[in-house]
Order: sequence, then structure tokens, then C-alpha cells
Amino acid sequence: MTGADAPAERSTGDLVATLLLIGFSIGGAVVLFFVSLLWAIGTYDNTLAIVLGGYLPLAFAVIGGVAGIVALSRKRTAFWYPLIALVLSIVVWLIAAAIAR
Repeated sequence: MTGADAPAERSTGDLVATLLLIGFSIGGAVVLFFVSLLWAIGTYDNTLAIVLGGYLPLAFAVIGGVAGIVALSRKRTAFWYPLIALVLSIVVWLIAAAIAR
């Protein structure tokens, strides 16, 4: 076998970081979802903000998690996908919080 034919090695650090970030992004999205549901109970009655702050972070977390797992299976750097999903979830939730007020 030549050097070009050798299979790519998966980095243990990338694997651990990706799995932790997937867990944090999904956990954070669930927390943001329930906090945005509190807007419906409270004095805020803005459906757009509740949908943006509740459902969009969940969608970003699922998409980032799936993309991270696919990248792991293809032995590529994968931690970027759930990290971007986590950041986008927080940004969208902050925008929704600004709309709700």
C-alpha cells in the first residue's frame, strides 16, 4: 500500500468534541424551546417570536447533529457542524427574545 491508499485516521479529539457539541447543542435547544414556551404563558403574546425561539433552535440542533455524524462517518473534521448549530441557535433565540419584548 502506498501513502495515498492508506485510510484516513479519525482524530479522537474530533470525535469527542463532536459528540460533546452535539449533546450541548441538543440540550441547549431543548432549554431554549422551554424558555420560549414561557413567553406564551407570560405577558408576551408574539407567535412569531415563540416559533423562532422555540422551533428553529431545535431544527438547527438536529441538522447540526446529523451533519456532524455524517462527517464523522466520512472521517472528516466534524466538530464544526454542531458548533455552528449551537451558535446559530443562540443567535436566533436572542433575535426572537428581542421580538418578544
